[in-house]
Amino acid sequence: MKKIYICAAMMMAGIFSSCTDILDQSPLNSYTDSAIWGDLALSETFLNDQYNSVEAETQKGSRFASYTEEVYQMHKYGTESIQQGLLSPDQSNIGWDGSTWNPWSFYFKAIRNTNIFLENIGRVPATGEENIKWKNEQIGQAYFLRGFFYCQLYSLFGEVPLIKNSFGLNDDFTKQVRVPKDDVAEYIVSQCDSAAMYLPVKYSDDSDLGRATKGAALALKARTLLYAASPLFGTPSQAKWKKASDANKAVIDLKDESGAPAYYLQDVSTSEDYANLFIDSQNPEVIFEKLYNIQGEGAYNNSYLFQTPCGTGSGFNGWGNFQATQEIVDQFEMANGAPYVRGSEKENPYVNRDLRFAATIFTDGSTWGYRADEREVECFFGAEEGVPNGKDSRRGDSWWNGTQTGYYIRKFLDRNYDTYATDAPSTPYFMFRLAEFYLNYAECQIELGNTPEAVEYINKIRRRVHMPDITGDNIVAKYRHERQIELVFEGQRWFDIRRWMIIEDIYSKPVTGMIIWKHSDGSKTYELNPEPIEYRTFHAPKNYWLPIPRSELRKAPQLDPAPYQ
Repeated sequence: MKKIYICAAMMMAGIFSSCTDILDQSPLNSYTDSAIWGDLALSETFLNDQYNSVEAETQKGSRFASYTEEVYQMHKYGTESIQQGLLSPDQSNIGWDGSTWNPWSFYFKAIRNTNIFLENIGRVPATGEENIKWKNEQIGQAYFLRGFFYCQLYSLFGEVPLIKNSFGLNDDFTKQVRVPKDDVAEYIVSQCDSAAMYLPVKYSDDSDLGRATKGAALALKARTLLYAASPLFGTPSQAKWKKASDANKAVIDLKDESGAPAYYLQDVSTSEDYANLFIDSQNPEVIFEKLYNIQGEGAYNNSYLFQTPCGTGSGFNGWGNFQATQEIVDQFEMANGAPYVRGSEKENPYVNRDLRFAATIFTDGSTWGYRADEREVECFFGAEEGVPNGKDSRRGDSWWNGTQTGYYIRKFLDRNYDTYATDAPSTPYFMFRLAEFYLNYAECQIELGNTPEAVEYINKIRRRVHMPDITGDNIVAKYRHERQIELVFEGQRWFDIRRWMIIEDIYSKPVTGMIIWKHSDGSKTYELNPEPIEYRTFHAPKNYWLPIPRSELRKAPQLDPAPYQ
């Protein structure tokens, strides 16, 4: 009997990438094919492995936010291909893993695995109401995961092959070609609809936290249809925006078995309250989240390591790789709703801002540190002889990890995480949360000409953080601003500025930062860094999409490499 080291036909377009075991984790690598598909517990273990391919915003160390004006990524980790317009079939890899991660092969391998699951789950016996329910939930999760992986490919490559079954050595791959974007979106929606038929709104057992639910399926459908209605993905139409609107409203209106809203925005009073929303796996706003292994074996949340200020000996113990830019700092409004306007160099620019600001960005003077190690973040330079440079500045003791922009990123970090603990951070990453769907729905209403409804849903977001309501004038700009602030650093911005087709304007401006000087009397002055931190380059129209790797094009010459050659 054959072991389930399935490695067939590793030859076509990343769908069959390098010959590695599908299941490389205990206990499945010691089970036979018939054993896997003869036991619900083992089939679920096979399915669980596929959640490892649900890649979060950290995507192999290089965040999507790094490709926007929000973030300067100091140590790069493969970001240059996108940031500097260097993408081509010969330079298509991104990520930290030796800059060799490519989403084309990564997600097609994941799709192959879900295809195998769906082809074989019918063989698994299930008797009794509970086991039948368990089996159906597994089927629903597999449909969701296949749709999720295709949505990732759709958002990055646009037109992709639709591979709906696993392949054998003798199968004909030559008919597998890229299909139109509308057809890809339609297929993703079909997977979401199938998933929603099988999945519960909520699981009864807390151990199932992190599994796909009916809400996750509806959310994936809603995001896909929002993309499909946007300019980058085809010709926008009122019909497309209406479908997207209905799908996003379905997420908002979803009820649990008791008739209560499945999700809601949790009230906050302070910046700390808002910051804590992003470390709570039980946050009632969360629709689908990626959970991490606290032992640091395999996937774990690297936000703490990559975001935390350096400061040797301070207890921060971070690399400070992801740094907020002046461009995003300036977007946060004042607490009274007025746009931020830079004052004199002696005025502290970080006070009296939208409460989300302090919850999102470390500035000079922010407090951080675990218990006794808590202190102020020091991004300043000494202005006179005898005034030491700040510990977290690029002139401090850990200068190689010191901030280049004058800022670090606070969002997603747990103040109570012990930096000296042996366990890795277990902070979850939210793939879908309710605020996104309020904003998605508002965008649809704007496009459908229903400004009052759009304003109401934007203001629901603002009221949660005690910001004044907006009005309906200049609504597109106000909406895009609110979306950027609420979803900042969550990986949405790069996809937004691409689908709105405004990335060329964003990339035409350099990334900048702030220099803070500390004087001998303890006062500080704040001046914009006269030297840009980084320039970006964008070549339209081809850089709107990632290229298929050359190695995949050689294996599958029938694939159209456009817009690249």
